[in-house]
Amino acid sequence: MINRITIYGLLLFTSILAKSAQAENGKLSGYMFGDYYYIASSDAEEREGENALKFRRMYLTYDKSIDEGISTRFRLEASDAGLGSGKKMVPFVKHAYIKWGRYLWGGDLYIGLSGTPAWAHAEKAWGYRSIEKTVLDLNKIGSSADIGVSLKGKSGRLSYFAMVGNGSGQKSEDDEGKKVYGSLAFNVIESVVLEGYADYNFRSEGRSENTVKLFAGYRGDEFNGGVELFSRTNESGTGGGDETISGFSIFGSQPIAEKTKAFARFDAVQSDGEDVTDMLTIAGIDHSPRSNVHWMPNIYIEMPDTGDPNIQGRMTVYFKF
Repeated sequence: MINRITIYGLLLFTSILAKSAQAENGKLSGYMFGDYYYIASSDAEEREGENALKFRRMYLTYDKSIDEGISTRFRLEASDAGLGSGKKMVPFVKHAYIKWGRYLWGGDLYIGLSGTPAWAHAEKAWGYRSIEKTVLDLNKIGSSADIGVSLKGKSGRLSYFAMVGNGSGQKSEDDEGKKVYGSLAFNVIESVVLEGYADYNFRSEGRSENTVKLFAGYRGDEFNGGVELFSRTNESGTGGGDETISGFSIFGSQPIAEKTKAFARFDAVQSDGEDVTDMLTIAGIDHSPRSNVHWMPNIYIEMPDTGDPNIQGRMTVYFKF
């Protein structure tokens, strides 16, 4: 019953936003991606042969200029609950913030639920969020959004992104501590960016978390690629030893024909707490028959430290409006 009320309320709110967008020059936009997938091999024997059609993500965004230099964004996200869950896709608030352009030192001030700097540069260089999240995002090392205050700007070739937030993503605060984020990126040339990133999440009972990351990316007229290296320390608090998770991701894409690209990626992630190293390989073709529409056959291979590899064949579809 509660889910129905939530859905009806969001649909009504979306309808109001759509009318407002037409009446007051706001902008309503969105994008979606999903797959037909088939699991050819799995460490869990019961999943072999599993296949389904699903939308992995749907986004609906409303942007509105309030005054000169001041704007707002409201974004909803919905995701598939997974095979066998029997649950419907229920949207939640992804972004809800006000942006004050050139507020301080030429930087833009964001207040509310907004994007973090955790993998902003890496995701842009990778360019295939519709295929998979970046390595930090995939391994739940941080969050793409948080409730807080941030300042984002650029001076010459140097760009910066600083933020203070709850550290709980889109969820409500669960302790008294806060999380600080910082990113400095330098464009060596227009197509090459080098980034250093760090965050520290002050949590109760000595269970704080900190992450450091280095990223190098290239975005040219044809080839795009990047390398991401990270280390995350989860402090244990009063007992036991700290856990360190480290890894890297290397990826690239290249046109191979008109309206067609090939892409590939390899990740390796190690946890000293469990003494395991897991690897991921992705490769596929991106064909765009029309503007903002992409058909992407791809293979997705997870190689756990022990057990059989998890191999999926997928036909991924992405479109935006």
